[in-house]
Amino acid sequence: MTTDSIDPPPSFARRYRLPIAIGVLVVAFLMGLRLWRDHEGKQPIVDPYKFFIEQLAAASPEARSELQRYLAASGRDSVASQDFLPLCTTMLRQARAQGVQVERMSSGRIFALCK
Repeated sequence: MTTDSIDPPPSFARRYRLPIAIGVLVVAFLMGLRLWRDHEGKQPIVDPYKFFIEQLAAASPEARSELQRYLAASGRDSVASQDFLPLCTTMLRQARAQGVQVERMSSGRIFALCK
């Protein structure tokens, strides 16, 4: 038997090409999902969430100053959707501390989301 008749073993990349390709696709999908979520988080809030924040700011001076602090610190002219929940919770707590009846202001769904 000669050494010419023995086939060399397949290379690592050739042997594992399917798992490597699947891994690359999974990583690309996860990166795309992360970029999309970051993009969506920076989008401004829309009605009815924007309306609820505006109502809180109009009803409570402390909530209004919290909203103004947020807008000044972020350099934005509207609330980013990723910042809505923490800001809403803080403004809701401040409005309640001043005796504002926040339960009557908007739909129960947004109120329940913020508390």
